[in-house]
Amino acid sequence: MTAERMRAAIEQFVDRAYAAMDQTDYYRVLGMSSAATEAEIRDAYYQLAARLHPDIHGEEGDAAFRQRLTTVFSRVVEAYRVLSDPARRSEYDRSLAAGSMRMAPGAKVKPRAPEGVTDAHARKFYQLAQQAMDSGDGKAAVMNLHIALSAEPDNPILRAALVRAEAMVPGGRR
Repeated sequence: MTAERMRAAIEQFVDRAYAAMDQTDYYRVLGMSSAATEAEIRDAYYQLAARLHPDIHGEEGDAAFRQRLTTVFSRVVEAYRVLSDPARRSEYDRSLAAGSMRMAPGAKVKPRAPEGVTDAHARKFYQLAQQAMDSGDGKAAVMNLHIALSAEPDNPILRAALVRAEAMVPGGRR
């Protein structure tokens, strides 16, 4: 296949994938069935990454194509990260059965501390507590919030987060 035909095939693939993205689950993004093994998922990811990585295509095509390519590649990476982790895959399978094609989009974004947490030390531990709560680890969240409160003991945002974290811990406060 000539370089031009290869480039045209990639562009067609990206355009079709981009158009169907919101109706495509992670298994289909990688071209796999839900019964795929971890090795099959890994192999499919590496094959797609080798074809679709934005760095490979450099300045080819117009800006709109590069944007679609980057979006499709990002979804491939997202699918691989979820499906290659057994715990996240299991959670995804449950959400897929409930009709959700993607994991919560905000789940992978590092949480920002609200403007009301001014001390850098408190912000750092508040963010760690948010990550712990997002992953269901109430004990770690409580511990991190206590550290954050040592820097800002009267902060109402930190106090409210501590109440939420303590509610996650079986048996109450820890």
